[in-house]
Amino acid sequence: MALTAEALISRVQVNIPFPFLGQGYLELFLERGLNPEIGLDARSLANFPRRDFTRMARVFHQARRRITLHAPFQDLLPGALDEIILAASRRRLRQAFRLLPVFQPVSIVCHLGYDAKFYQWARPDWLERSTATWKEFAALAAAQGVTVMVENVYETEPDLFLELLTLVDAPNLQVCLDVGHLQAFGGGGYDRWLQTLWPHIGQLHLHDNRGDLDAHLALGQGTVPLQKVLHFLASRDRQPVVTLEPHQEGSLWPSLACLATIWPWE
Repeated sequence: MALTAEALISRVQVNIPFPFLGQGYLELFLERGLNPEIGLDARSLANFPRRDFTRMARVFHQARRRITLHAPFQDLLPGALDEIILAASRRRLRQAFRLLPVFQPVSIVCHLGYDAKFYQWARPDWLERSTATWKEFAALAAAQGVTVMVENVYETEPDLFLELLTLVDAPNLQVCLDVGHLQAFGGGGYDRWLQTLWPHIGQLHLHDNRGDLDAHLALGQGTVPLQKVLHFLASRDRQPVVTLEPHQEGSLWPSLACLATIWPWE
């Protein structure tokens, strides 16, 4: 029997920027039984005291909700060739990782910040710096029992992720495959990405688009091959953490309804 949208709620995460939780969304998440993927942007980390994060985490823990986190990413370059930029990026990420004992998340999603337009001629140097970054943060997360998920954005080849994972060599460093980014920015190539990375895919970010921009449409409203991705992973006995990323009011429930029709797991 196919799952219903209501039955899926407990099985997926839903993204929510931390400040939104204090603007009415906390009550919505609690009322509807949603599991949050909490976005820790730079402004939140700079302006909210630790007690605010602790209070919010306590509410979700008391409600027995599974938490995942999304680390800050705007302006950050964790493999930067400029030592000042690299140090600043790591410093901001450390602020987020210091909250792991507070939120006790299953995972924390991070961006690599690799764009071939800037780094293709210095890829070995970028890999050296990025490897050092993720060795540090994988170790910090491992101490808390948390998996670090590195997400694709502008990256156009899966081999980069495989090479980085091999160099870092940390069992709690895995891939968050963002299916929308792959179509909007990465040139598609779902077969290649899945064949290359499936043993390392620990999380999925699901949203839709039509290939022209990162529109974050409700599932089923674009052309991202959602069913192909899910069924491929299920056929390899791989069931990642699944996060929905609705960016428009009213997109969550249509996304759940669509996902229920293609959900391949028991």
